Amino acid sequence: MQKKLRQLFVNYWNTAKNHAKARIQAQKYKVVLAIFKLLADLITNASIVVCLLLVIFLTSITLSFSLSVFFGSHVLGFLAATLTLTLAALLVLWKRKKVENYFAGLTIARYFEKRRAANEENLADKRKSFDFYRNAR
Repeated sequence: MQKKLRQLFVNYWNTAKNHAKARIQAQKYKVVLAIFKLLADLITNASIVVCLLLVIFLTSITLSFSLSVFFGSHVLGFLAATLTLTLAALLVLWKRKKVENYFAGLTIARYFEKRRAANEENLADKRKSFDFYRNAR
């Protein structure tokens, strides 16, 4: 009798231990996935910024040469492009708060959209596992 009870307890203990190990392993995978998603998002945003800076640089050079042809002098063309870009920078500085709010709103909205999608995916996985356990019994 005691051997059967002991064996039953050992079986329950092993089952609980295996279940705990599986949960810990799943949590580790979730943490690694979250870290890599964050890293991928960071790399994506950095590459977008680099590409945007490259576009601005090449656009300013194109504008400079176009204005050089228009004015008939490289000096006047580059001076006009410099004044145009300086005026644009001053407008951004003047409306700094609106520009900051606009870009902050974009990034925050994007972040929460990703979080909402991840939560919906997580809920769907939980529903599937709940249905699996409910149907197994």
